[in-house]
Amino acid sequence: MKNTPIKENHLYQKAYRKGKSAAGKYVAVYSLTDRQNNRFVKADPCHRPLNRLGLTTGKKIGGAVVRSRARRLMREAYRLIEDEHQLVYGNLVVIAARAKIAEAKMQDVKKDMLWCLKRVGLIEKPAQKDEIQ
Repeated sequence: MKNTPIKENHLYQKAYRKGKSAAGKYVAVYSLTDRQNNRFVKADPCHRPLNRLGLTTGKKIGGAVVRSRARRLMREAYRLIEDEHQLVYGNLVVIAARAKIAEAKMQDVKKDMLWCLKRVGLIEKPAQKDEIQ
């Protein structure tokens, strides 16, 4: 599923200030409930909630090529996690690259991002065997 981007700077700032956060070795994740989600649910043909995703890479990471690679790594890691795990939807999710991402591999970034998403509560817990009937 194609991610809807966060376009307004004030939403990034709000996620940084008021959202839940978790920082790993390669990425930092900020999550905040999206109050405008109803507008996007109505616009979606399947009428399902979604997360708005924002990616940030600072100049400390490196030049333009390195920053672009970091964004590609973060986008792909988020996509793989979204396919493999049950995410909680209806949130603003801001993923900020950290300096060590420049020499990171895809699997390392994915593992780190999964840990951070669990910390902020965006991964739903699977049902226990006793609860399934």
